[in-house]
Parts: sequence; C-alpha cells; structure tokens
Amino acid sequence: MADTTGFSPGWEINAIFKLFVHDQLQDKYLTIGDGRLKRFSAIKNKWGFPQMLSLSIFNNASNGYLIGDSCVFGVEVFVIKNEGKGEHFCMIKDPSDGTFTWEVQKFSELTEEFYYSQVYLVGRHQWKLKLFLNGEMKQRGKNLSLYLGLNDCTKFHAGWKLFVEFTLRIRDQVWSLLYS
Repeated sequence: MADTTGFSPGWEINAIFKLFVHDQLQDKYLTIGDGRLKRFSAIKNKWGFPQMLSLSIFNNASNGYLIGDSCVFGVEVFVIKNEGKGEHFCMIKDPSDGTFTWEVQKFSELTEEFYYSQVYLVGRHQWKLKLFLNGEMKQRGKNLSLYLGLNDCTKFHAGWKLFVEFTLRIRDQVWSLLYS
C-alpha cells in the first residue's frame, strides 16, 4: 500500500492479486499469484512472493525478462468488498456511575400499556428502561415487566452484538429495601 496515512485505526483491505514479469522477446507475461486472499492492514501492508523468479533466469537475456538493462513488471489487483463482518470486544470494568434511577410518579393514574424512561448514558451507549404495567407477552396480567434497551439500535449493522451485565431493581418504599 503506497499511502495509508488517511486510514482510520484498525483498517483492513482484502485483495487478491497477481504479479507479472514481461517476456520482451515473446511479448508474453509470466504470471505469479496463488489466488488466495491477502489482508492488508497497518500491521502488514506489504504482500509478495519471496521466490518469484530465480535471478539466473531473470538476468539471462535469452529469456526476455531483462533486455538492454530494461524490464517490465505489472500487477492485477482485485479488492474484495468488506462485508462488515468481524468482532470487536471492549470491556468496561467499572463504568463511571452506571446507576440510573427512574422514579415513576402517579403510578395508579397510568393507563398506557407501557412507558419509557428518559434516555441515559452508560459505557458510550444511550439506554432506556421500558416498563409494562400489566406484564408483557405471556406475563400479561400476571406480573409487572421491566426491560433494559438501547435507545437507538438503527445505527448498528445487522448481526451486531453488545454483551451487557446489568441488574434491574425495584425499591420497597415502605421498608427501604431493594429487590433485584
């Protein structure tokens, strides 16, 4: 890769390539390539073939590769479109104040099927709670249901996963106890 200065950290380019040496006598190309995908990155931005052509064959003018102190090389590159598949793992051990409290006022006057808390930020992501007053799905009419969710999932690509460890609690306001 000639210039990688403008690439973002962690960049990758997948390509299949062939190298050519021109036989000037027969007007043909010697093609070298194994057809396998190579991953170019900041760590490895050069690929090649350490035993492309022996020097004795290359330097012998009767083979046509080096004639009159002149030779011709070429390359054919096929860049493979990145499908966006991959994994990234980041663990936030102790997020700064990862606790969020949602106090629901006038609970007995609520009439909608569910309610959302305000959005809050923890670990570089926006979250919200979803409360079903009379339960949700199979628990409808049997239990209070409470869920944690990302505020906006549309900005993440399909197949994206985020593993989160969390605890949902409800405070007993009479005895000042927390139930998990």
